Amino acid sequence: MIEGKIIKFYREKAGLTQGQLVNGICSVTHLSKIERGITEYSEEITQLLAKKLNINPQVEIARYHNLSKKLEQWHDAMVMQNLKESEALKKELEQDDLIQLQEFHLYYLLLSARYHLLKNQLVQAKKLINHIHRVESTLSPHDANMFKHVRGIYYFLSGQFQECVDVLMSIDQQQYNRLEYFYHLAIAYHSINSPVRAYYYANKALRYFRNTLNMLRIIDTEMVMLIQLNANEPHDFNETIQTYEKLLKMCDTCYAVERKAKLYHNLGFEYARRRHYQKAVELYQEALKLIDEHSPHYLATLDRYIFSCHAGNLLAKESLLELAQKGLALANAANSNDWINFQLHLYLLNDEMENYYQCVETIALPYFKKMGYRILIDYFEKKLFQYLYENGKVERALELASSLIQGRPNFYENN
Repeated sequence: MIEGKIIKFYREKAGLTQGQLVNGICSVTHLSKIERGITEYSEEITQLLAKKLNINPQVEIARYHNLSKKLEQWHDAMVMQNLKESEALKKELEQDDLIQLQEFHLYYLLLSARYHLLKNQLVQAKKLINHIHRVESTLSPHDANMFKHVRGIYYFLSGQFQECVDVLMSIDQQQYNRLEYFYHLAIAYHSINSPVRAYYYANKALRYFRNTLNMLRIIDTEMVMLIQLNANEPHDFNETIQTYEKLLKMCDTCYAVERKAKLYHNLGFEYARRRHYQKAVELYQEALKLIDEHSPHYLATLDRYIFSCHAGNLLAKESLLELAQKGLALANAANSNDWINFQLHLYLLNDEMENYYQCVETIALPYFKKMGYRILIDYFEKKLFQYLYENGKVERALELASSLIQGRPNFYENN
């Protein structure tokens, strides 16, 4: 019954009423049933209607099927994180006016939101999400679950990790077979310091990516799993290093420069937490060479580089101050909350301990709690407790004691 959908689309596009189109061909009632796909109709009638609309039914049906296929290709390209192909397919789809057909349009909007999320364009994605939300009741079961996936990705990228978990856990796997969402569940659980669940869902995602031969996402997922193995206590370090080296070689094979930088960063982190600061600094330097200064990942690596240099006494104070000022300027220019980390570095390097802990208590901790950064909350609450207790602020220190007693070991425990 595709012909009926196409006839309706072009009739409305031409600004014709049903009566105007069927004049001399058939009844309005018959056309209405054709457009809704609830009646049989002769080829002669559809040819007459098409001729009046100046369209070729066979050509339009072929376009219809091609458009459906191209939408799936666009989705696949985004899951594979092939940005070049995603951009090319987006341009092709935008030039096809059949994309305005009702059954294509909402799916196209969902994929458009996903495209903006792929490019970290959260404002544009949010606008589309708000629009789709208003017509959510009209979505098919598949698209309704895909909408949950899209919202989950948005929540994660905007730092709403618990909301990400909640919406992704509500997906009906029977209605939505894009099991990539297990990966997003894994990184959300990682972000709220739930390593067991993070590892569990990463392992499920890994099976999906292996079945679909998605090499880039295999690297992503194995990286997440490796982090979980070292989450609460250091995993076998030789095995950890060997796995990182394997993933680095995979990055070279796939020309995955950004992922290689992340691996260098994460391996540097593992060395730093074991107080091997010289090696950590070398790895952070390798990561920084691969990242554009305007990337969010650059700020995260620069932060850890400064930390390791200072902890290992590997760089002069003047040089560290310059780097901290650079990080602060880049973070402010990008409107990034990473400015907090660099401001703390500056206070620490200048021995402004009162300002440092005031910033921790009034700015850093409230922000980390708002974002759900459990690891950072545990670390800075412990440091703040020690500072308050040692400086005679016992009452305030005791207020923190309860959460510290209940606290869990974390990435920073050895620093």
